[in-house]
Amino acid sequence: MIIFRKSKLISISLVFVLIATACSKPSGTSIPLEKRQDAAAKMDERIILANNSFGMQLHRQLVKSEQDKKKNIVISPTSVSLAFAMTYNGSRGETQASMAKTLGWQGMSLDEINQGNETLSYLLQQPGSGVKVQIANSLWSRKGTSIRKEFMRTNESFYDAKVTELDFNSPKAPDTINEWVNKNTNGKISKMLESINPNEVLILMNAIYFNGGWKKEFQLSGTKEESFKLQDGSTKQVKMMAQTGSYEYLQEGGFQAIRLPYGEGQMDMLVILPGESSSLGALHDKLWADPDYWNKSFHSSRGEIKLPRFKIEYSDMLNEPLKAMGMTLPFDADHADFSGIAPVPPNLFISSVTHKTFIEVNEKGTEAAAITSVQMAGASAPIDEPFQMTINRPFFFAIEDRQTGLWLFVGSVVEP
Repeated sequence: MIIFRKSKLISISLVFVLIATACSKPSGTSIPLEKRQDAAAKMDERIILANNSFGMQLHRQLVKSEQDKKKNIVISPTSVSLAFAMTYNGSRGETQASMAKTLGWQGMSLDEINQGNETLSYLLQQPGSGVKVQIANSLWSRKGTSIRKEFMRTNESFYDAKVTELDFNSPKAPDTINEWVNKNTNGKISKMLESINPNEVLILMNAIYFNGGWKKEFQLSGTKEESFKLQDGSTKQVKMMAQTGSYEYLQEGGFQAIRLPYGEGQMDMLVILPGESSSLGALHDKLWADPDYWNKSFHSSRGEIKLPRFKIEYSDMLNEPLKAMGMTLPFDADHADFSGIAPVPPNLFISSVTHKTFIEVNEKGTEAAAITSVQMAGASAPIDEPFQMTINRPFFFAIEDRQTGLWLFVGSVVEP
């Protein structure tokens, strides 16, 4: 048994990995898309609405707090939500209420949240031919630490988490965890941990592997250098991909939007471009006001789409944005209640939340990765004419599951 002094920080690290790639042709699903659609229609839509709304509010906080206006922002709402879902199982009282309010889970029981995430994980892993999604979870506890068995069993049952007791003092411990990361991201992320903090007693990890190519690939011969207008009015040359065809398309005052499908079309990239006389900031205001609006009003239309290749690496600490969204109590060393994870004392609280993403879009499709780390411590009208949509200025995008409506990634690109 380990005895902790009140002054010593007792931390729990939760790490979440999301990988997406279009580097190979996946084999596809084990169930027909029609059956998947039926299952998606029966799913508790509150889970999807909570994920997307939380994601856009977090996106809003990051955009508003970003001092470097030239910085691209990309986050995975699903990754962050899953991170907090597993943590949520160990929260109690007002701490749990604070998390539920920020994450959009008010009015839902703990069992409904867990079952909803379990169903969502199943559906995401049945994506149809041309797309492959794999989800893995693991829970690593410091050898000799008393973690509540119910907390462990819940994560095993609903999140299929691999539970391992590990000697965190061993120099080989980070390598053991990194091997799991490497395996479950198909080698896209080979190392996540350099070392383990002496105060950490628990590490939870989630990995989502996404491999999807465009339903219609962009031809390399069609990619040309063109100008992209930056927010300060200057321009830069970018590799602009181009193709023509029929797409789900929407044009209204102030913006254009298009859906570019992956695989059989059950997943896609939604791209929203502000008009020449508008701005990304004005577009953000519309998105933040009603993120569900973008599921409406699209129609099939033929035209030409030009989209820049882009690669973004993004990282940020989420402590302050989450606090600004109302999640303050879980970060309070004196009053946070995570007694569902471990007996009190020690008193656990969230000390740090870090989110990292990587995304690359090219002629074949999309490659992306996202990691969320949570450290806990103690103490319109149809258009008849063919459209032209050239993404040559700052824009917003989302990678979405059309059958569930889930947004896996959301991002704002100011400089490809």
